[in-house]
Amino acid sequence: MDWAGAVAEDEKTKEVETLLGDPKKAILAMAIPTTVALVAQAVNNLVDAAWVSGLGRDALAAVGLVFPVFFIIIGVSTGIGIGAASAISKRIGAENKAGADRTAAHAIILVLIGSVIMTILFVLFLEPILRVLGSGAEESTIRECINYGLPIVAFMGVFMVTGVLANILRAEGAAKRSMYVLILAAIINLVLDPFFIYDYGLGWGMTGAAMATVIAESIAMLAMLYWYFVKKDLYLRFRFRGFRFESEIIKDIFKVGIPAALQMTIISIVSIFMNLILLEAGGDDGVAIYSSDWRVLSILTIPLMGIAAGVVPVCAAAFGAKRYDKVKAAYVYALKISVLLMIAVCVITIIFASQMVFAFTYDPGTEYLRGGMAEFLRIAALFLPFMAMGMVAESMFQALGMGMKSLVSTLFRNLLMVPLCYVAMIATTGLTYIWWGATVSEVVASAIVVVWSFYVLRNIIKGFDRKTKPADA
Repeated sequence: MDWAGAVAEDEKTKEVETLLGDPKKAILAMAIPTTVALVAQAVNNLVDAAWVSGLGRDALAAVGLVFPVFFIIIGVSTGIGIGAASAISKRIGAENKAGADRTAAHAIILVLIGSVIMTILFVLFLEPILRVLGSGAEESTIRECINYGLPIVAFMGVFMVTGVLANILRAEGAAKRSMYVLILAAIINLVLDPFFIYDYGLGWGMTGAAMATVIAESIAMLAMLYWYFVKKDLYLRFRFRGFRFESEIIKDIFKVGIPAALQMTIISIVSIFMNLILLEAGGDDGVAIYSSDWRVLSILTIPLMGIAAGVVPVCAAAFGAKRYDKVKAAYVYALKISVLLMIAVCVITIIFASQMVFAFTYDPGTEYLRGGMAEFLRIAALFLPFMAMGMVAESMFQALGMGMKSLVSTLFRNLLMVPLCYVAMIATTGLTYIWWGATVSEVVASAIVVVWSFYVLRNIIKGFDRKTKPADA
């Protein structure tokens, strides 16, 4: 990590030059480090769940029940971060550095305000929320939910600021910086987890698992703040002196950020409904299978998430520069490589599903879940190439400032799952047909979304061609 000293106010960094250059190279430059960072985070989550599973079934189910709450927290910060990234990259592409700087400052102020409000609300109402989410769960599971969830919501400001800063780094093409801090956080969490959880250390159980994550995220946040405010070797500058809200910037952030946050919230709400369906169909075992396998799927789809994350700044910068040819080139390239990668992942998952779920079933108390987890994983693997289409399409909409189109896509892709799975629950016995309902909904919805994305992109390019066509042509 050999970086130069402070960067001059009007000097472009190498990362910015890459962002504005060849779109295919820019996608790879953004996707590869983002993928590596997400791998570190996902492995961290997997090991975290493996340590937690040593506490028994109640603890493992509690992680799944708390997940929707945590997802809402991350969803708000991701929404602000994606909205800011789109607005910042667009201004960088348009050679408007001062506007990009002010947009970055707006993002930090907005996430601080949001985190204060949300912390107060969630700390006050966490227990009743968890009891609703865990309706039908045993009291011992609810207690573990509270032990795990309270530190998360009390320190949610750390998670939210870290998420926004990571998006701002990617917005200026500094995906490697984001990678370094996220890997650092993962390593710290892995080191702290067993010491905080078990009796040979602090013995805090589920509270220890949460606190290890909070400390790791805090260190990652401090590293990013150091680069921006002390070392000052990045392109953007945060302008807080004489700060005032600008309606144009807020609108630019929110028109992508609010739909993006709602997208994450929708996914969380769908998880809540799925948990209720699974509690009815399979009890705590159904929730444990579903939540644990989604942790595995989150690892398997990391290359896809890395590519989708790269689409936003690359396409937004090209859009700001009015280089719609680059927008299309970046999008098509991202679609091709993401679908091919997910086809390979699908085949590997079908073959090695039993081995992939072992980390969650090594304990005698959870070993009996292994067969059910492997079954769900093999069925779910079939939708991965289609999920690639849907996710990359949604990122392209966000890059172009079309937050509502991205939201509609997410609504369609996720809400279709609930009725199909509910019908499967009441019409059949067992969990197998519920897994098929989830798979069919993703395949159908994502295929429709990607067709819609090309229709929208074609109309944008045609509209630009009409505006720039000479009058005597």
